[in-house]
Amino acid sequence: MNPSHSPELERQQSTDPETLLAFLNDKDLGLGAKQRTLVKAQRVEISSAAASPIFVVFRGQLQVYVPTRQGTDVFVTDVEDGEMVGESAAFTEHDTPLLIEASKPTEVYVIDRGHFVRAMTESSAFSIAVMKAMCHRLCRVNQRLATTVARSMRERLEIELRRLAKPMPDGSMQIDRLPTHEELALRISSQREAVTKELGRLVQRGIISRDRRGLRILRFDQLADAETS
Repeated sequence: MNPSHSPELERQQSTDPETLLAFLNDKDLGLGAKQRTLVKAQRVEISSAAASPIFVVFRGQLQVYVPTRQGTDVFVTDVEDGEMVGESAAFTEHDTPLLIEASKPTEVYVIDRGHFVRAMTESSAFSIAVMKAMCHRLCRVNQRLATTVARSMRERLEIELRRLAKPMPDGSMQIDRLPTHEELALRISSQREAVTKELGRLVQRGIISRDRRGLRILRFDQLADAETS
């Protein structure tokens, strides 16, 4: 599907003309962006050697991991709507690939590396939009790094649950699809067993409850106090 035929994308472009999404169907820029849907848990490797394209998230969420020689994939950041991943491989030659995984069904626009680099050199407006998207993502990476270094495991888990949750009319907070304990552990630089134990402790104290695939924070004001209890 050509992005110029997407009514939802056109509405997004009209409401915020300075975002990266606003340039996807610019005929003069000629990005040639192609729409693609990644199913939940689908993985794609990005590397300089493979001349990987750039992925721009239209709707959904991607998780970015760095594989290690020990066989562990280290979680780096999420990629949200209007953000991208893969630009580093377009500009630098490095041996470390990235793995991206769709945390839910995710619509992306795929841009050929050559088209992306050409547009960066020819359009200052597009370059600024790219830098803004990079800065948004970098701010989250920096915050996550600071949290990992300065906070205890319980605090890191609390912060991640708060980040994933949305407010409900009754004052509680709801996570519709909680990541697996293994995924949560990767996100907060911990171990699956520790995450399972801490979630169980919070359930016993009545601070959270589980419902099928989700989680509800029942006593939001006491979640922060759970660290010292």
